[in-house]
Amino acid sequence: MIWRRLMLAVSGVERVPVQVLDRVGRLARAFHAHVDLFHCLYEPEAVPAPAPGEGAASLIAARVQEQRRRLQRFADILREQGVRVSVSVRWDYPTYEGIIRQALRYKPDLLIVPGMALEETARTLAYREQRLIEQAPCAVLFVKTGELSWQGCVLAAVDPRHARDGGGNLDELAIGAAKTLASALADVPVRLYHAAPLGEDGLTSALASVSETQVRRLAERHEIPERDVRVAFGEPGDSLSRYAREARAQTVVMGVRCGADPLRAPSERLAERLLDTLECDLLIVKTRYEHPLVSAKPSPAVLPQSL
Repeated sequence: MIWRRLMLAVSGVERVPVQVLDRVGRLARAFHAHVDLFHCLYEPEAVPAPAPGEGAASLIAARVQEQRRRLQRFADILREQGVRVSVSVRWDYPTYEGIIRQALRYKPDLLIVPGMALEETARTLAYREQRLIEQAPCAVLFVKTGELSWQGCVLAAVDPRHARDGGGNLDELAIGAAKTLASALADVPVRLYHAAPLGEDGLTSALASVSETQVRRLAERHEIPERDVRVAFGEPGDSLSRYAREARAQTVVMGVRCGADPLRAPSERLAERLLDTLECDLLIVKTRYEHPLVSAKPSPAVLPQSL
């Protein structure tokens, strides 16, 4: 698995966390990748009423160019690291649709989304991230950690019970992505985690024993030492977050089934829950990516036809 095109979607142009730029730079250098630094802009209150003979489109275009110039200083930080970078600013709304539209234009292998910006609310962030998990046309890395050190392990969350997807095996994909990430950052160890189900009586079920055996075989096939495999019993939501802290994981990687329908994709609901509880980064991968339920063009109410 190689990521040749990275897209970093930032919430603002005044501040991009240094750990985000560091991570993007490391990945780009490791893969010799090109980076598109993107900002979705929508500030109707910042565009005054146009003067006679001056349309709203020209005012919006000027605002976009102003924000693009400001964003260039972060691109220059990456260029100083030897990274090839382009800068894109689009007047679009809502933010998650703007990000998806840019991803459809740029066609990245990996979309990188930093954690909450100062101007965002938790509710806004949660909605945006849920929609990106459902509809992003590529793998998504949510950067949540505030640390610069990347020495912690990369933790692949696997589940042999639900591993098969229409396009392939989610566990194999998650392990492959985890190994790719671990190698690119600092050759850190890869660990496996699985939450096996308990029976109705709260005791270990026969199904749990079978899935534990399958996980250990999976680890052996990928040459992951037994000491780096953890099989817990119960629901994965809280236990995975606890183990990620215990293992000092820098990133959790999980495969998610395709489709926005929660009845089809319970892994999407788990991923959304993990975004609330994890203190480290979260990488979401899929065996295939359906065409997002987002128009290729913004609504005319957002972007004047003349722009």
